[in-house]
Amino acid sequence: MIFDIFNVDWAQTFSTLEGIMWYLIFYLIFLIIMALFLKLALSFFSKAKHKEFGQIVITAFILTIIYALTFLFLGGWLAWIIVLVTAWLIISGRHHTGFLGAIVVTVIAFILFIIVSILLVVLFGITLYIILI
Repeated sequence: MIFDIFNVDWAQTFSTLEGIMWYLIFYLIFLIIMALFLKLALSFFSKAKHKEFGQIVITAFILTIIYALTFLFLGGWLAWIIVLVTAWLIISGRHHTGFLGAIVVTVIAFILFIIVSILLVVLFGITLYIILI
């Protein structure tokens, strides 16, 4: 069967139109959040090009497709290494930050995400676990 290579629970979420729509809604929310933090991180680099939000959404879209395809077929540390190096190459190539600059952009975006998550926990009294899901 085709579902033998995929996670069965994950594949069954696409069995109904409602499941597909919920997945697309969550994906769109994740894509916008990722693009926002990437835009904030790129704003620290004065030499970065293509800092418009539309260009950053395209970069985030490419990154999420690569994440999904890599983790669909691979797992563990190898998948993380492939995904991170590919993300850094794409960010450095699309936004002209250089490879080291792409690493710094990724770290800054992650730190900003953690700071915003902690602020949401403090302000609204929700648990951090729910934010990180």
